[in-house]
Amino acid sequence: MAAPAPHGISIEAHFNSGSPRRRRDGCTECRRKKVKCDLQKPVCSRCIRFPRQCSYDLSIIAIKPQRTRKPRRYSRENSSPAPKDSPLSLEYMPLLYQPPINPSPFLSSNESRFLMHIFGTQTAKMLFPAAPDFFLQRIIGAAMETPHLLYALLASACSHHSRLIKDSTPNPKVTCLKYTNMAISSLRQTLQDSKQSLKAETITTAMALCTNDVCNGNMHVWRTHLRGVLRLLAACLQHQRETYATDDPFLLSLAKWFKTMDIIAALSGLDGECIHDPEDGPLDRGSILGNDFVDDICGYSIDLIPYMARISHMVHSQRPDNMPADTSLGEVVSPQMITEVEVLESGIISLIDKPISDPTFLEDEAFVTELKSTHLAFVHSALLHLHRRVQLLPINHVKVRIDIQNILDAVRNINPASTANILILWPVFSAGCETTIPSERDMIRERMGIMQNFGMGNFTRTRDLLEKFWKSGSELRWDEYFARLGLELVLF
Repeated sequence: MAAPAPHGISIEAHFNSGSPRRRRDGCTECRRKKVKCDLQKPVCSRCIRFPRQCSYDLSIIAIKPQRTRKPRRYSRENSSPAPKDSPLSLEYMPLLYQPPINPSPFLSSNESRFLMHIFGTQTAKMLFPAAPDFFLQRIIGAAMETPHLLYALLASACSHHSRLIKDSTPNPKVTCLKYTNMAISSLRQTLQDSKQSLKAETITTAMALCTNDVCNGNMHVWRTHLRGVLRLLAACLQHQRETYATDDPFLLSLAKWFKTMDIIAALSGLDGECIHDPEDGPLDRGSILGNDFVDDICGYSIDLIPYMARISHMVHSQRPDNMPADTSLGEVVSPQMITEVEVLESGIISLIDKPISDPTFLEDEAFVTELKSTHLAFVHSALLHLHRRVQLLPINHVKVRIDIQNILDAVRNINPASTANILILWPVFSAGCETTIPSERDMIRERMGIMQNFGMGNFTRTRDLLEKFWKSGSELRWDEYFARLGLELVLF
């Protein structure tokens, strides 16, 4: 029994005694209106005004038709039932009985075909819960023809799948490492060709590998990969703007993927600095923004990123090893800095009321509320970091308490079972580290426990670190505490 692909990703596998059916042409919107589609990618001419509505169903066609057979039981060494407490379990269980499919010559084994199915139906929407369909479909479609991208996605699906079913055996790690090494090897060969390095698929592979590093806890290599992404992305954007009149929406989505990981890493890590200046070069703020909405890749307005970057820089400059030798702690918050804090505070507050970009979202009131809530959670988290880590206000200061309350109110407006929770790891952690009230900690503990069931490894490590900080009873700020332990955080 085949499980339907969730959230609009259509995977059509035909298994019968006859020949496989042909693909259906045309984007979903043109097919709905029963008009001819010009098949322009990523957006056809008829959908240019509302690109999010334009998507192309991914057809995965079986090369060798398979006869219908009864589902066999999976042994423990092959798989395990999905956890009953997982919000994905009912949707996930049928995936254990998928017949083999062969959509690409690079998917040469049952294992790879199964993992690609997992990525298309589960992992993709866990990584990008609010992303437009064209973004996810283009990633999956490109992987069918791009070995290094395919292997990176298989590695991601493998690690995600093992966490979903709570497989603690060494097998998933070995398999994930195998596909990761295959992706890196193939990517290195590709980068030897300068033309190939300018392709969006190449950047997507590097970005996927970096994200896999964060989710799997490989903190010693993720930043190296992220720097490589920046070089590739900057070169590709510059080449595209010299060649074409408009930016590729997919490439801009890749830029936003990079920027949100970079800024959150800067605000939560030990280094404290962005790899890329948010207002400099081909990735500058104006080229990525495009409109004044809550972004569907980040879950918050891109307008917030320059403020977050400035907060990160100010925190970094206040670290003892970055201050002049004759500076005392009492001089850290200078009059000039107080003035800048007030300007930043006013600017961040002005971003509270941001609309949702896609008109199709308006049909789903619950999703609109949740995406607005993820944005509010980030806005108030930025204010919390400004007040606690730059202005150095005490944990019981009224501004700090208001920030925490506003974050938690935003979180409460998000259904605990919704994948929108995946977007708010940084706000939830930020509030948790700055509250000593048992009821608030219990609420955060419960929400993070539910979030773990989505199978994202960084959620588990973040919750463990938060519990560690709470149990320590330390009077240090969380960033100072983890810095002394030498622990790296990337709350993406």
